[in-house]
Parts: sequence; structure tokens; C-alpha cells
Amino acid sequence: MTTRYHSLAKGLRLLNIFERLNQGAVISKEEEEERFGVTKKTIQRDINDLRAYFSELHPCDGRTDLIYDRAKGGYILERDKSNWLTNEEILVLSKVLLESRAFSKEEMNKLLDKLILQSVPKEYKHIKEVISNERFHYNPVQHGKSLFKIIWDLGKAIRESKLIEIAYQKYNATNYSQRLLKPVGVIFSEFYFYLIAYICEYNFDFPTIYRLDRIKDYQIQQESFHIPYSERFKEGEFRNRVQFMQAGKLMTLKFLFSGSSLEAVLDRLPTAEVVKKKEDDDSYIIEAEVYGKGIKMWLLSQAQYIEVLEPDYFREEMEETITQMLDNYRGG
Repeated sequence: MTTRYHSLAKGLRLLNIFERLNQGAVISKEEEEERFGVTKKTIQRDINDLRAYFSELHPCDGRTDLIYDRAKGGYILERDKSNWLTNEEILVLSKVLLESRAFSKEEMNKLLDKLILQSVPKEYKHIKEVISNERFHYNPVQHGKSLFKIIWDLGKAIRESKLIEIAYQKYNATNYSQRLLKPVGVIFSEFYFYLIAYICEYNFDFPTIYRLDRIKDYQIQQESFHIPYSERFKEGEFRNRVQFMQAGKLMTLKFLFSGSSLEAVLDRLPTAEVVKKKEDDDSYIIEAEVYGKGIKMWLLSQAQYIEVLEPDYFREEMEETITQMLDNYRGG
């Protein structure tokens, strides 16, 4: 057994034991005696101190106890499992992170390493092996920017209802546009993080969406803004109604669906409801509350399996767009 920890003071010794307990280690008094070069009584006092900390002071909503496990021959940390990540959950979260492609390779590796460290030590290797191929071939989005700080800063501005001023550069634009905004939400969707905000100089009924990586500079103002509680922005409702993070006018859409997977449509449009099933051709009439610009992009991707029924102005808009698409193939 190594003796390189013999010179550690009590505080550092407690931290060392604490970290290993958190990682699922079994603490044996005999092994700790040899590790630190102290008596069993000293290790017992350390265990008593840690037990008191976990039972009285540890900042966790669930129960956490330091107990002696006879079968394992040492002390272990017994936790309320509902408040801690399981190995299975760590693996699932790792795969979701990799699929997001939202962070640089360096940031992704740091996040995965920290996440995997929360697993039981004997499962490190298994989790790493399962995700090793995806991790090796991880291909982040092109902007390559770190967004951790801006997400934190904007989140704080939203919580404190502070105005922000941003310099924003649209795709392929050479100049920045300056905007004074009322920030109301930060959302992740399909590879990117977005700021949801109302432009101060306009009185739009719906917010504007800004991709965070295109914000070149931002300043949080001292001035606060107020939105009545009844009109407060609800991120969950907004996410359910928007497609491809393109807003536009909120509308009630009715369409006919004749494709093979109704489930896929209902999953894609959380506000959608089947209002009628047509028995003669196994198609469905569906209603959904959505923002117009993004939903148009999705509807067009469904080809001949969707027909917009209402509202009339949107049906006409779809017809016009489809005609323009046909012209592209017919040579104008």
C-alpha cells in the first residue's frame, strides 16, 4: 500500500476520503491507517466527523449516510438514489451531449470526463468504451466558440430582468447591428443556443430569436425592465410552438396528414391534436398552435403527405411557395 499521503494534515486527509467516498470507494480503517500513517482511532475520528457532516450539514435534498458495510469490509456512502446520477443515466447523458454537437471538442471532452467521474469507479471503463467511437469521431458545429460564459451572463440578466445591448452579425453579413433588448429566455435547439428577447424600440407581439454564437459583443445594462406576470415569457410553451427556431406570427394550423407515422408528427409538434381520422384513406386532420415561419419549413419537408387546410392566408402562402419550387425544376 502506498505511503505517499503520510504528511497530509487532517483537513486534506478528510477531503481525500470524502472524494473517494463520493466516487463509490469502500473505506477500510486498516488501509487508511497505512495510507496516511495514522492510527485506527484517528481514522475512526475522521469517519465520525464525515458521518456527522453527511447526516447534518451535507447540502443535499436526499438522504446521505456514511455506513459500515460488512460484506464489503468497510465504510461506504449510502445515498438516496433518486437524487444521484446512476451509471445508466450518466451513459445516456453522455450520448445526448455527443449528439448535440453544440460544444468544441475540448469543451466536450471536459464535460464528458467530469460527467463520467460521477459514476462508480469500476464502471468508468465500461462507460468510456461504450462512447469511445462516438467521442473519437465527434464533429462539433462550425462556429467553434465557447458559449458557457454568455449563457451564464444572459441567464442572470433574464433572472434579474436587466436590459442588454448586443452587437449581432447575421449570417454572411459584413456589419454588426446594435440592439437594445429585453431578454426573456435562452434555448437550445438542433445544434445551437439561442437568445429569446423583445426589441425595445418595437412593439412586436412575439419575441425575436438570436443565435448566441453570432452575438459579437454584449453589455448587461443597469436599467431593469418589467413584463406583467400575465404576459411573462414561457420558455416551455414557446419551444412547443416553434420549429427550427424561426418565430413569426402565432397561429392555429389545421392540416391533413396522410403519411405513415402519425407518432412522428405528434412528437415533432407538441401542441398538435388529431381532430378527425378519415376512415376511407387512413389519413388524419390535425390542429396545432404554432409560429408561422418555422412551421412552413417543416411542412414543406413532408412533401405530398401534408396538405394545409387552414388558415386560408397560410394555405395560399404554401401554394405560392410550392409553385416557386416547381418553377425551379421547370426552368422558370
